[in-house]
Amino acid sequence: MAIRILAVVIVSAGLSYLHLMSTLEFQTREQLQKYVLERGRREENLFQLAQDNHQILKKALLKRLEPINNQSSREEFNNLLHLWSDGTRRNFLENRPVKEFDTEQYPSVFIGKQVPNMAELQQRVLVFYELVNSYGPAWKNRFIDTYIMSSENLIVAYWPNVPWGIEAKADLFIPNEEYFYVADKKHNPARRTVWTGLYFDVVTKQWYVSVETPVDDRSGNHIATIGHDIILNELMTRTINDHLHGTYNLIFRGDGRLIVHPNYLPQIQEKLGHFNILNASDAHLQRIFHASANLPSQAAVIDNSHDNEYLAVTKLNGPDWYFVTVYPKSLLSKIAGNNANFVLIVGLISLILEIVLLFFVLYQKVTRPLNKLVVATNQVSKGNFNLNLDTNLPNELGVLATSFTSMASQLHESFALLEKSNEELEMRVQSRTDELFQVLQDLQQTQSQLIQTEKMSSLGQLVAGVAHEINNPVNFIHGNIAHIDSYTQDLLKLIQAYQLHCSHPPATLQETLDEVDFDFLNEDLPKLLQSMKVGTDRIRQIVLSLRNFSRLDESEFKPVDIHEGIENTLLILQHRLKGNPEFPAIEVVKNYGQLPLVECYAGLLNQVFMNLLANAIDAVEESTRKQTNTKTQAPIICISTRVRLIIRYKLRSPIMA
Repeated sequence: MAIRILAVVIVSAGLSYLHLMSTLEFQTREQLQKYVLERGRREENLFQLAQDNHQILKKALLKRLEPINNQSSREEFNNLLHLWSDGTRRNFLENRPVKEFDTEQYPSVFIGKQVPNMAELQQRVLVFYELVNSYGPAWKNRFIDTYIMSSENLIVAYWPNVPWGIEAKADLFIPNEEYFYVADKKHNPARRTVWTGLYFDVVTKQWYVSVETPVDDRSGNHIATIGHDIILNELMTRTINDHLHGTYNLIFRGDGRLIVHPNYLPQIQEKLGHFNILNASDAHLQRIFHASANLPSQAAVIDNSHDNEYLAVTKLNGPDWYFVTVYPKSLLSKIAGNNANFVLIVGLISLILEIVLLFFVLYQKVTRPLNKLVVATNQVSKGNFNLNLDTNLPNELGVLATSFTSMASQLHESFALLEKSNEELEMRVQSRTDELFQVLQDLQQTQSQLIQTEKMSSLGQLVAGVAHEINNPVNFIHGNIAHIDSYTQDLLKLIQAYQLHCSHPPATLQETLDEVDFDFLNEDLPKLLQSMKVGTDRIRQIVLSLRNFSRLDESEFKPVDIHEGIENTLLILQHRLKGNPEFPAIEVVKNYGQLPLVECYAGLLNQVFMNLLANAIDAVEESTRKQTNTKTQAPIICISTRVRLIIRYKLRSPIMA
């Protein structure tokens, strides 16, 4: 009896543990999602403010870059900047102490060596200086600096307490720095505001991340880049120290570049901010990155079952950063375990008290009748449900015996039903497993088809690009051959006319005529021009076939001549059809029928022809190599087209195929 009650207490403690664990998991996931969403919004406020500032400054810059008095600009430029002995220009005398430069009131200017001193450049530098001097002090409470730079290797920066342009090294080339090239047209074709990775500034000796906004003129020329630098010391400290109990935070960029991690700060500093998770040997950190990179919403809580933890993830708008809070599940199991232990201890104490109180009351009246019940209980526990209990006792034991007999009967029926249900469940699981295996095979086949389609699409784009690049110079040469031929004929006629009127030329002229072999030149030059014309016609024909084959400009569903697509494909594969010392030429026999135009996607259809013909050439080459006869038959590929009539009785109408 005591053992059974103890089992009930243990089961109750276990159920309490499971229930509390489930409740804690649900509440924790909700709290984590709210926490990380609120934390992400708080951290990204500064990033969003930086982007808003850039839009204001960009509008002002484009408005100010209008033609002004060049003479006035030249004078102001010369008054503002001084040429240093290292070849750079700066707005401070070279021999004066740098500490005398008032960084609170004036921006610093740096123009690199060998930068041309043009009027347009002078005008832009003055506009940069004026705008930075106006907006920089207004934004210094939130941003440590404001600067504008351009690809000519110049920068105007307002940075209180840091004369950046005065202290910059003479060999500095700004276009090579990440904070500049991250916004150029090559790395930022969308021309949007972008963010650099974590980097170390050698002038201020601190870690930064920079936000950069490109500025283009009406012609699309990159004329300037607006920037803010944000010191990450506070963000890194806040990320590491401000966390929930038992958890830790980290930040990484979408390409895997680690920004903040409590265990990797030395490695990040050693690699100057270029520590990438994908190149690290930490499998746990890589699993966190892969699980968080596919964020389904602004904030989510991901169950990382492999490492027994929750990942609360949010994306910081602007720099494409992910803020992750790692919450170990052991925190929940510890709380639930303490509660279960409490329930178990209370139950055990209650059990002991109950046993002591009932022992003296029930010993004489209950022990003997219960012996039979205990025996019956053992039988039931062993699976023997044929009980022999006295159910006619005039007390509660008789009722108990009756109930126990009924319970045993119900258990017997329940076990039978459970065994039957288990068999049915196994059959359903096996059937579902077979269905999932078939679905997996279908997905793998679909993936292979998608990969092949992407490869052929890339091939079509490459072919179209090559054809376009070849077409322009060939058209130029072909268009000028006719003029060269005409000019050549005129020159030859002119020389022949001279020969008619001057039958006895001077000795020096005669030596020149003999040296250049004018008769041979007169005969061979027209032939040479004709050969060049034939060659350019051939190249134009090949280019046209390449463009027709790719048909990137005809991606719509439209009527297409199938024969034209086959001919274009054969022309592209001509190099494989021609013979060589190791393999004879392949003869192509064409049996074309009268085909109507077919509505389809021309580029995709040409890719099909390319695959079919390439496979046919491979098969013919393989078959020819396996022939053992000394006189091998010439390889032949036959191409036949025809119209087939199919009658579908259900539709009751002829269909052309």
